[in-house]
Amino acid sequence: MKRVGILPNLEKDKKFSVTKKLITYLLNQNCEPMLTKKTAEMAHLQLYAKEEEEVYEKADFLISLGGDGTLLGVGRRAAKYGTPILGINLGNLGFLTAEEKDNAQYAIDTVLQGKYTIEKRMMLEASVYAEPKRIEGLLALNDVCITRGFSSKILEFHIFVNAEYVDTLRADGVIICTPTGSTAYNLSAGGPILKADAEIIAITPICPHTLTSRSIIVSADDKVTIEVCNRVEEDFIINTDGQCSMSLKRKNIVQVKKSPYFATIIKTHHLGFYDVLRQKLGR
Repeated sequence: MKRVGILPNLEKDKKFSVTKKLITYLLNQNCEPMLTKKTAEMAHLQLYAKEEEEVYEKADFLISLGGDGTLLGVGRRAAKYGTPILGINLGNLGFLTAEEKDNAQYAIDTVLQGKYTIEKRMMLEASVYAEPKRIEGLLALNDVCITRGFSSKILEFHIFVNAEYVDTLRADGVIICTPTGSTAYNLSAGGPILKADAEIIAITPICPHTLTSRSIIVSADDKVTIEVCNRVEEDFIINTDGQCSMSLKRKNIVQVKKSPYFATIIKTHHLGFYDVLRQKLGR
């Protein structure tokens, strides 16, 4: 019997209609549905309630119900267990989601029959050195962004790659992204599109003060260090995947490197990276 975790976006499946439909379908397929206790209580489905960590660790695969943003959150939590994720899209066309909600049952059948492929997506891990504390292990599937806080003044920061000085930039911020994240904030900021399975990292300034500042591409094995030269009274923000953020002050150092973990994404269709890219860009 397959154990299947269902992780819905509570804003996109407000009445849990899709969640309930999938639970019924999984039971008919002799599978065991699993919900987090919070979701189970809100949906009045306590029979399938499990501790959150148990869902991520013990499920044979996870169903992310939402869009790419939902899958990003699921991907960060599931990475340390290597649990594969099937993304069912409840929003706009996504790069990570496998199928639309109308094809959810087909996608589940495809997985149960073993007729799917797996994509291992590179992740980043950030460490923040903010005296007197040190914060480590911040995971990102898309990107690590350093942006100005509530201050209207631009940031100044030094960039190093493997302890080698690269440049000093004055900008609204900087994006360090994976190939998966290259089509997100990085693309909006004028950064390059990277093929999903490439082993590289892009460093893209956000609204740089000088027109000559452009993206830099480095190897996935390189360590990127950003030294933020900030005044004491001004703050700046570091966030991962646009979902987890913290506000910092003073001079701080942020180091970003390839994570030992990967997000394991299930693909049930034959659309390639460039097929999805053309659709996403309206080509």
